[in-house]
Amino acid sequence: MNQSTIDGFREVALPWSDGTLSARLWRSRGRVVVGVPELGLHCYGASEPEAVFRLFTSLLKYYRQLRTFKTRLGEKGLVHLDLLKGWVESIEDRMKAPSIDNRVVAISRGRK
Repeated sequence: MNQSTIDGFREVALPWSDGTLSARLWRSRGRVVVGVPELGLHCYGASEPEAVFRLFTSLLKYYRQLRTFKTRLGEKGLVHLDLLKGWVESIEDRMKAPSIDNRVVAISRGRK
């Protein structure tokens, strides 16, 4: 992750983002807070990995909710859906198996 410290905040690149989404990390009252400013979403945890995991799962849940209720969304919701759609598609692309040739290889048993 690409990191820099700004006024107690640590800017971190959101994994698999094309740069349209970022994340900020900081401590507050002994807990780690991580948020995505473009979405106004924040998650808390006792440790950095816990907070980041909660953010990741929250982003996926938020995306599913936005996608499910797309016809009811206002302008802000549609912008959030568009931002998250690119992020989720990037994750899905990286999880796909690489394409292979469609050549069929005959496997035969040896004769006895």
